[in-house]
Amino acid sequence: MTMVLRLAAIAVSILATPVVAETKVIANVGLVNSEAARHDPVADRLIVTNLGPRGPGNDGFVSLFSPDGTLIQLKWIEGGANGVELHDPLGVFIKGDLVYVADTATVRTFDRVSGRPVANVPVPGAVRLNDLTVDDKGTVYVTDSGNDDTAGALFRITAKGKVSTFAARNPALERPNGIAIMADGNIVHGGRGVNLVIRSPRGAIIREITLPTGRFDGIIPLTDGSLLVASQDGKNVYRVPLAGKPVVVASDFAIPAAIGLDARRNRLVVPQIVAATLTLVDLP
Repeated sequence: MTMVLRLAAIAVSILATPVVAETKVIANVGLVNSEAARHDPVADRLIVTNLGPRGPGNDGFVSLFSPDGTLIQLKWIEGGANGVELHDPLGVFIKGDLVYVADTATVRTFDRVSGRPVANVPVPGAVRLNDLTVDDKGTVYVTDSGNDDTAGALFRITAKGKVSTFAARNPALERPNGIAIMADGNIVHGGRGVNLVIRSPRGAIIREITLPTGRFDGIIPLTDGSLLVASQDGKNVYRVPLAGKPVVVASDFAIPAAIGLDARRNRLVVPQIVAATLTLVDLP
């Protein structure tokens, strides 16, 4: 295992002098197309999804890391083993004792402690499920990024497994990717454009926020109402406040994917798909 330790400039405001923060890159540990990362605050560990080799095979997997990036178990959950199916898993979310994972056309849940499969909810008509988030009632909101021929959509799944359309397929959704529930209960999502869209829990658009660069992936809501947003075009992560200008808090990522946050340490976790790495950034 190779851990490359470097220093990165973290801009705490657009006009302020950059602050040097510690950044650690975790590489060469067996990750394969690592897409999404979440911090499990109960077990105090990082959960990372891997697409595995590209294609329809049942060979995706989920890895476990300690908060400092030490690999605990490469294939904690593994497609094709122990009755698990995982086809190109992208989004991951932790709620209560469940780990929710979105693969191509199914939202799958696993036991947070053991990793054993719990339930599968197929999404009829899904083209490419991507990111997902879960509210306190167990309702899942999941993006479908579509493809070059089919527009994206948003779906909602109740705690009892009933699937409905949250936002119908439409090119205006810009191939939606990241999605999150904000501190006020509204839902925010972003895709390949430069606008974040905020909706009510009923699906009505409340407002849009335009950022300097787009092609958004992971979105992390913060308790003060602001957001951390990964921009693949900007190769960076923004902090987006409720009012005022967005601030770049981490940069120089080839393809920042579905970011996670270790709130206990104020540590950003940035998976990079092609590089098959994790970058840990201690935010100021």
